Amino acid sequence: MTQNNNARMHSRAWYGDEEITLNFPEGWTVETIAPKDAPQLSAAGIEAAFGQPIGTPRIAEMARGKTSAAIIVDDLSRPTPAATVIPFLLRELFQAGIPKNEIRFVVGGGSHRPLTDEEVVKKVGADIAAEYEVTSHDFMSGDLCALGNLPSGLPIYINRVVADADFKIALGGIYPHGSVGFGGGAKLIVPGVSGFATMFYFHSFHPGRGHAVIERRGNEPDHRDASEAVAKALGLDVIVNVVINSRREVAGLFVGDFVKAHRKGAHFALETYSTKIPDEIRQETDLVVLNCYPLDSDPIQTGKAFWARHYFEHAYAIALNPASDGICYHGLFDQMDYARFLRRKAEQQPMALPTPKIGTPDQLLVCSEHFAVDDFYKKHPNDILFREWDTLISMLAEKLPQNAKVAAFPCAGIQVLAEG
Repeated sequence: MTQNNNARMHSRAWYGDEEITLNFPEGWTVETIAPKDAPQLSAAGIEAAFGQPIGTPRIAEMARGKTSAAIIVDDLSRPTPAATVIPFLLRELFQAGIPKNEIRFVVGGGSHRPLTDEEVVKKVGADIAAEYEVTSHDFMSGDLCALGNLPSGLPIYINRVVADADFKIALGGIYPHGSVGFGGGAKLIVPGVSGFATMFYFHSFHPGRGHAVIERRGNEPDHRDASEAVAKALGLDVIVNVVINSRREVAGLFVGDFVKAHRKGAHFALETYSTKIPDEIRQETDLVVLNCYPLDSDPIQTGKAFWARHYFEHAYAIALNPASDGICYHGLFDQMDYARFLRRKAEQQPMALPTPKIGTPDQLLVCSEHFAVDDFYKKHPNDILFREWDTLISMLAEKLPQNAKVAAFPCAGIQVLAEG
């Protein structure tokens, strides 16, 4: 925790990952409330994780005799630096004897939009994008593999490239998530590479596990249980899960069984992202700044940074999200495919930014360069959108005392409150 009249932090995941400085008026006191964090894992550390899998034999041993492999990666709405890890994973598959031309990558974005060629390069690396088949999952595709139903009734439809592969790997990141507790693990199967019917049932008929909750509470199967049951039915062989630090570097790598390795990774993530808010800060803060990094490329992810807001009852709150890709699409909830979404957007007249007027502290103030105005007010009808930090702060200075106290969370999208 550091104190100053400015705050330094990172911004624009995938679009520069640059360090920025937020300046505040003279007389204001800024407390930067950072997570516990962890150092970057070295190349030797990554190799060690592959050499000591959790709950499974080594990948090179497991994959021996297999004729093909599918590697599922998350999309750019998740900050996972997959390109850092992929060369180590491919080395395992080559040692197992799987031919290079039988290894395929699938972007398991659930009902998110497909990645562009440029975005594929960011996610998997230029060499991999040039030499391997990389496709984005289409949740509305008619070419899915049907694998029956779970006992709960959930119908199982899976991306055919994944289902047909002899060896199946999920490479993703472990981040706090309200639906499954922590992302990663089997979540890259459901909803990652599932069809519409599977996702609709999953979201409609199973309860969420709770934000940053590792193990199920109660007896009723929840979203995490459903994902893992489908992964078992599919035959997911192994996961390669990353925990990042506040600079979006690989801080931990967990390889192995999709339950055991995930749980160990989730505990490490909880420790790494844990954040203590001193009681006096909670009581005295006039303004909370929630930097959405590293979940700040996608406007939809803005809400994942709001957790700390609840601990400051009377403070104003700013969410900082450049929303660099500017595309507010989630096909399942938009109830349309991406091509139709693009046609509709092209037919719409862009909405002009209303003149911002700051009201009461219960309104969230969002500073974003690329969050489309109409999309913003559809999702945040009672909040206020700003394009420029200086404009926002100068207007807010009229509302706050001259000695205002600020609590700034540098990577609020992944930080988790730690008790004590």
